[in-house]
Amino acid sequence: MRRFSTSCVTMLWLGVVFACGPAPRADAGGVEAPVPGVLSTPRRLLPYIALDDGRVLAAGGHDGSRTLGSSEVFDPDTGRWRSTGALRTARRNHAAVRLPDGRVLVVGGSNGVTVGALASAELYAPDTGVWTQAAPMSEARNDPAVVVLPDGRVLVAGGTDVDLRPVRSAELFDPVTGTWSAAEAPAYARGGAGTAVVLRTGKVLFASGLQSELYDPATGHWEKAGAVGGAAGTHRLGHTVTLLPDGRVLVVGGTTTQAARTAEVYVPERNDWELVEAPAVPREHHAALLTAEGAVLVVGGEHSSRGTLDSAERFDPAKGLWTQAPTLHEPRGEAGALWLRRGTVLVVGGVNELGTLATSEEYVPAPAVAQVTPLE
Repeated sequence: MRRFSTSCVTMLWLGVVFACGPAPRADAGGVEAPVPGVLSTPRRLLPYIALDDGRVLAAGGHDGSRTLGSSEVFDPDTGRWRSTGALRTARRNHAAVRLPDGRVLVVGGSNGVTVGALASAELYAPDTGVWTQAAPMSEARNDPAVVVLPDGRVLVAGGTDVDLRPVRSAELFDPVTGTWSAAEAPAYARGGAGTAVVLRTGKVLFASGLQSELYDPATGHWEKAGAVGGAAGTHRLGHTVTLLPDGRVLVVGGTTTQAARTAEVYVPERNDWELVEAPAVPREHHAALLTAEGAVLVVGGEHSSRGTLDSAERFDPAKGLWTQAPTLHEPRGEAGALWLRRGTVLVVGGVNELGTLATSEEYVPAPAVAQVTPLE
């Protein structure tokens, strides 16, 4: 595993940057990680959440040998991770969203040696660093799809049960009352972190599996989103779903051969899918982010024959073209990737051929010049 050193190297377009800053922000019971940019433990199979104050929360996941209950936060001012309150239930493959009031809701996942599934939910308060038990869901869900609706409620759909069978139901969480209520069930299997986005119309696109669907919060009903298999005619899992500035939705990659090598866009006005230029590198379990200028940056992931990837590509929605971007510092799949307030991208954790990763990388888009401080 490549670590960061104390030498400084100037890099263009994308650079890894960890600099010394002011004293770390105090978290309840927090212990500062001894090395900048490094998690206290390797993590994969978890969502990373950007908090209202600019920090990043990592809660739970898997370290390569066990499911985790610990949590930590990344402070961009210091470039360090610090421990915060532990989850009440260790979990991996869970879903998490930031609520309108700044709290973080975590739902479902698994906490056993086998796959399993959890119905429990928890709430994190960033100001105190404490997790509290929330009302449980009506059904246990491993790897569910979750999205915050325009009215502040949270819609949770699908996932799998303890026997890995699809859970064909959905439910709504009201942050004001702290209660769950049943929602109309989707017609198809749903699930996967980051596979649901809110469209300009207020409807929610769920893009996963073989048939995408739309959920309308105003009516509480579901409808098909385009043809079965989309424009690529394939099942998608381990892909990314990104809302574009023009209202279309870009879907990239996945675990099937056809999915891994294709990209397509959903056009809400026509309720249809269109193929776009394929990325240069087929990939699954990668990360994707929308840039300030409206492009989509795709980083890392895995490939069936190439293994874990360190490559990155950039998609221009206006031109419909991909261009190569400088590579990651080290190959990583299943990593977290989030924009920080200073305009840089934090890429953290994941897995490669050496095992589950504890390292983080921070990238600076062009035309900025950044310094790299690799840790050894």
